[in-house]
Amino acid sequence: MKTIPSVLVVSVLVLLSACAPKVDNPADVQAVKQTMEAFSKAVNAADAPGAVAMMTDKTAFFETHMPAIIGKEAASTFFKAFFDGFNFEVTIAVTDVRVVGNLGVMRGTFAEKATPKAEGLAPATGGGNWMVALQRQGDGEWKWDGFIVTSDQPMPGTTADGAEEQAVMQIERDWAAAMVKPDVAALDRILAKEWAENADGEVMTRAQALAALKSGGFKLESVNLHDLSVHIFGDAAIATMAADLKGTFMGKPVPPSQRSTDFFVKRDGRWQAVSTQNTTISSGTAEGSIL
Repeated sequence: MKTIPSVLVVSVLVLLSACAPKVDNPADVQAVKQTMEAFSKAVNAADAPGAVAMMTDKTAFFETHMPAIIGKEAASTFFKAFFDGFNFEVTIAVTDVRVVGNLGVMRGTFAEKATPKAEGLAPATGGGNWMVALQRQGDGEWKWDGFIVTSDQPMPGTTADGAEEQAVMQIERDWAAAMVKPDVAALDRILAKEWAENADGEVMTRAQALAALKSGGFKLESVNLHDLSVHIFGDAAIATMAADLKGTFMGKPVPPSQRSTDFFVKRDGRWQAVSTQNTTISSGTAEGSIL
């Protein structure tokens, strides 16, 4: 059996090592980081050309809640329009960089504030994560192949853990139960002083509604809520639902089915209803207002 001379083996290993791409070369890592530093500086200066200087005609830019933007020119148009409408501040942190040969990837976090230039509009803040894929060009310069931005903020109308939505949903259930008992004291806590109901165009104040419950003029045997949905906007909330009802109002049957929208505000850490809109799902026979 013939053996390969050890000197040949060593020579092959040396050649393979020389051909292998460099991994995380410090100079390359720094060069990759500098592209994000340049981007951050340009964006904070509202410099649209500078914000796309590290892109190419094939760069894919994916921004949260937006269609994909492909190419340097399209990205420049996007940034120019954005800077025309907003004063923008962003803080970008690079948390990791990996480079293998002529390919690189980096990722990090960001925090941003966009203040509309139009008068009377509140600034919007946010933050999240990002990732960039890069490729070394023929001239040795690093350019972005793809830029993905993801928000870590909850979807509009929701909170991060859903606790506030669940709290308002529970109030709706307690509200329905209080109407059936009836529990005027519970309703007194749920309904804000300015609460009023608009039911098919007829307005009922808080005082009128509670008086009708106390007097027995308004009687509910059952309330079945379904399709209940809650959206939170800071210290305001909107709850929408459908309800199946059985009862009477001033001697007449209440609408057996209706669509409801309740508006809430949070005061002193407690949600209270400030307005209700009820619309009858018409069956052709029901009349009357419902709390």
